[in-house]
Amino acid sequence: MVPRSGASGGDRPPTSRPAAGTSRSPLQMPSVRDGRSRPSPAGRRPVSGPSPDSRRRTDPHGRSRASCPHGSARPAPRTAQGRFSEPSTRADRGAARTASSRLRHTGASHGAAPYAAPHIQASPLAASRRPPFAVIAFVVVALLAAAVFGIDQIVNGSRIYQGVSVGSVDVSGMTADEARSAVAAAYGDRLSGARGYIFASEEARGTVDVDTELAEQAAQAEQLSVEEARADKKLWIAEAGALGARIPVSELVDEAFAVGRATGPGGRLQAATGGVNVPVRLSFDDEAVEALASDIDESIGRPRQDWDIEVDDEGRASLVEGHDGTIVDRTELTALLTQGFLGGDSSGFSFVAEAGYAPLRIDEGTAERTRAAVQAVLDEGIAFTFEGDTWQLSGRDIAPWIATDVEAAGEGFYLAPHLDDARARADIAQMIRDAGFATAVTVSFEVAEGEVWVSAASGSRYPLVADALADADEMLFGSFDGGGSFSPPASPSVEIGWGAAPERTTFDEAIQCGLIGEISSFTTEYNDGAGTASRRHNIHRAADLLTDSVAAAQGGQWSFNAVMGEANEGNGFQAAHAIVNGEYEDAIGGGICQVATTVFNAVFEAGYPVTERRNHSLYISSYPTGRDAAIAYPDLDLTWVNDGTSDVLLRTRYTDSSLTVTLYGVDPGYVVASQTGEWTEGDPFGKRVVIDESEPEGTRYVKTAGADGRCVTVHRTVRDRAGTVLHEEDFASSYAPIDEVTVVGPNTPTAEEEEADEGSESPGTDKEDARVSTGD
Repeated sequence: MVPRSGASGGDRPPTSRPAAGTSRSPLQMPSVRDGRSRPSPAGRRPVSGPSPDSRRRTDPHGRSRASCPHGSARPAPRTAQGRFSEPSTRADRGAARTASSRLRHTGASHGAAPYAAPHIQASPLAASRRPPFAVIAFVVVALLAAAVFGIDQIVNGSRIYQGVSVGSVDVSGMTADEARSAVAAAYGDRLSGARGYIFASEEARGTVDVDTELAEQAAQAEQLSVEEARADKKLWIAEAGALGARIPVSELVDEAFAVGRATGPGGRLQAATGGVNVPVRLSFDDEAVEALASDIDESIGRPRQDWDIEVDDEGRASLVEGHDGTIVDRTELTALLTQGFLGGDSSGFSFVAEAGYAPLRIDEGTAERTRAAVQAVLDEGIAFTFEGDTWQLSGRDIAPWIATDVEAAGEGFYLAPHLDDARARADIAQMIRDAGFATAVTVSFEVAEGEVWVSAASGSRYPLVADALADADEMLFGSFDGGGSFSPPASPSVEIGWGAAPERTTFDEAIQCGLIGEISSFTTEYNDGAGTASRRHNIHRAADLLTDSVAAAQGGQWSFNAVMGEANEGNGFQAAHAIVNGEYEDAIGGGICQVATTVFNAVFEAGYPVTERRNHSLYISSYPTGRDAAIAYPDLDLTWVNDGTSDVLLRTRYTDSSLTVTLYGVDPGYVVASQTGEWTEGDPFGKRVVIDESEPEGTRYVKTAGADGRCVTVHRTVRDRAGTVLHEEDFASSYAPIDEVTVVGPNTPTAEEEEADEGSESPGTDKEDARVSTGD
């Protein structure tokens, strides 16, 4: 039991007794003022306020509780340390009278002394109760500070202090809303249409004609592979909109509002006397900036390759050699872009890209520790159990699941191994289907109010594969931190449980819990630049129209034209380069065939039957050989059939230089094999020169790269997991020859004339002929 404060004898002051030989006087009383006793300072405890044992505490759940386990602590009885109590017993009253006699008798050893009026001395405690000067001064200062603070809150409580600016905008005395409007008005238009020109070298900056370079990029955007285009690139266009550049107005105003508040009176004084400026900055889309920087790296630098590991089909982990690189500094690049975009130059800004040294983050020793840990896991293997069936997986079985990431560790990095969730989930789901649970769950998709909903058939159950994989990943690699003391668990085993399928849930929740997953995915890349802006717009527009479209279960047909509609201006498409009559010309909707090709390859890899597909009339080296798809509303279409038991959702995702199409649902488990045949030669290409009077004199560039005609066939076989052939088909592609078309300005000599005029320099801005991959 907690002792009650003041109950012990040690808490009560000793009874005052006169010394031996001292007379007692009834007038000797304790000094009393307003009914309060004046005890000595020693051992004094405040009347108000809890004793240490009665202070409130909190339980583990954060609830307040008293220190007494059986209820609230009772207050201690007040003694001389508290309010004075009148004497109540005879002995007490006698002691009080005796003590009071001291006030008029100062001594008794020499008999009675002449009477003198009692002289009452001030109690030492009374003196101690008078506030010292320091306390008074502190109180006065505190009151003044409170008054000043109160006045400051009334005057500036909702306004920015004087002397504060954001960039070139003086926001003194403004509310947050007023400051946001002022900053947005001053800087908002600077990003509208802002662009910059990034050159590969000083030589390119001095010799490249921007307009001609952009025209050639636009003309050959679909003819050259991404790798070929990067190798020859000398100019990049940085557009504020494409890079997601924006001014974080609210953040800047919040920083301005914090001056003098977060920084205290010193910040206010600095703002009032010398001024405080919050510099304007830009925020960017990190992925867009990284794509631009990587594109520049490919041309002027050497991308860094960290040491890594790879696992072969036999379950043996080995090192992948890395090397330092020379790459564009991302921080410096964004700083130059910020400076240029905010400069307000309507004609655009320019700078030369520079590649700097990029050291390894993962060296050989670091990668070796990861390799050893992965090999130890592979050697041990792992078991999964479901409904009484156990699959003992060896290193060879789980080899395709091993992936690595570079992760920060203190001031350095380490190579973190983990299981590839998408790959492992598909394999385990297939094992469960092979065990006889193929129809355990069927799902359908519904798009309502911008949200994709997933519904499961009543009574459906599904294996909790996602949970099992999370447990397996933690079990195998959870304790690895890059050090050398890792030991894998002995005989690891994970049990897969059943989960009741929710009747209706969101797409993201269905993915997270493993109800649905990725069936197949395919990505294509395209050349990006200011000259290809319209083509990029069309690709994005088509992708937006197709995303979240559904192929119904049990034979539902999906049609590109039916989902997207006609590629015209009314549907949001622009004029861009497309194949027209065997030549690249501007046409509304140029670029949508890239989207059709990406869809076709995603369906091809999933194994669903393709019922209609036509190749382009001209060969395009940037697509997989013989696996392109052309669209021309309403005559040429791409259609396929969902022959599975669950709906399939098609979703698109894109950047400024890539497009990804992914099919989601319950994986039917089709096994796809394909063989690409040999090329068959066709007619050779010819050459033509077109004079464009609108171009400057002396201009020459290749508008269409030449390529011979050719034919190729791709054979696809689709089987179930048991090896039974479900269907197989040939995709034949016949490509016509592409004439090489060179555009020249007026009064520009032909190539033959230039060869005859040996040693002479051609005027204007000649361009090298673009290279075209033969595809052989």
